Amino acid sequence: MPYRGRPRGTPSADLPPSVFVAFIQNHDQVGNREFGDRVTQFVPAEAVRAIAAVCLLLPQIPMLFMGDEWGAPQPFPFFCDFAPELAAAVREGRRNEFSRFPEFQEPEALERIPDPMAEETFASAKLHWEDIAQSPHARWCDFYSRVLATRHSEIVPRLTAIRAAGRYDVLADGAVIVRWHLSGGMTLVLAANLTGARTRIFPSVSGRVFWQEGEIAPDRSFGSWTVRWSIDEPPSDDIAQILPAEDNLGNGDETEEHV
Repeated sequence: MPYRGRPRGTPSADLPPSVFVAFIQNHDQVGNREFGDRVTQFVPAEAVRAIAAVCLLLPQIPMLFMGDEWGAPQPFPFFCDFAPELAAAVREGRRNEFSRFPEFQEPEALERIPDPMAEETFASAKLHWEDIAQSPHARWCDFYSRVLATRHSEIVPRLTAIRAAGRYDVLADGAVIVRWHLSGGMTLVLAANLTGARTRIFPSVSGRVFWQEGEIAPDRSFGSWTVRWSIDEPPSDDIAQILPAEDNLGNGDETEEHV
């Protein structure tokens, strides 16, 4: 980690993904932004849907930040309640931190950063629960509900079969394929184009697609912000090796060769 000047953590590729938590944003990331704005406030909706479809269907355990599931627009600015001396140091330290950014070079710009000690800063972070039933929040809630239902039916039953990290291939900037080995020679596959441009380098799917976000053309190119989840089956030759010998009726000679 260059920021710390030294590596951090330990190798984890041999650990099952279910021991990790995946999320799009959390209180640290949002609260440490100057105004506490959420990803839905500065990222296109189609990008948020694609990223959510990745995060919620990963074998890792998904974590939702408060209001993620209905696109809550309320910010989550940094707030605290300290004694006067510490409060002054925190207030000044936060403004000094942002003074390194070009957009906060002027004192007037720094003054726009919410005061962490102000009650209105705390109050601005409270969710408006009545928004859930209104557009566009009801649509976001429905989207999250459908993706989580798919996770329950497609991912959760297979978690015990995924015992290590997935293997990934970066096809281009923002384009990736990740594969997790399952039992029976099957593979959980994520193919994602997480950019705003069409990408034409994805292979065809060799199994059953259970979630698609975005547009995939007949030439297999992925439109912007497109995600495809599938369960891929092994090639027919591999299936013969996986099946018990008595199931390979009529292929006795071929079965012997595989053994």
